[in-house]
Amino acid sequence: MSETPRSEEVEQIEAAARVVLGLLRLQTLQPDTVPLMDLPFVLLAAAEERHRQGDYGAERMLCDWADMLRDWEG
Repeated sequence: MSETPRSEEVEQIEAAARVVLGLLRLQTLQPDTVPLMDLPFVLLAAAEERHRQGDYGAERMLCDWADMLRDWEG
C-alpha cells in the first residue's frame, strides 16, 4: 500500500505550526525570552524566512497570526 501524498496546504500548515511550537517551547524552557510585545515581530521575521523557502502558505499564516497578536495588544 503506497503512502498518500500530502497536500501542499497540509505542508504549509505544518511549517507554520513548527515555528509557533518552537516559540512556545522556547518560552516554556526560558520564560520571557521573547517579550509579548515583540512576538508579532518574531512571527513576521519567521514569515520572511518561510517566504525565502517558498512556503508561501506558511508565510501568510504567520503574518495573519502576527496581526492577531497585535490586535490583542490593542
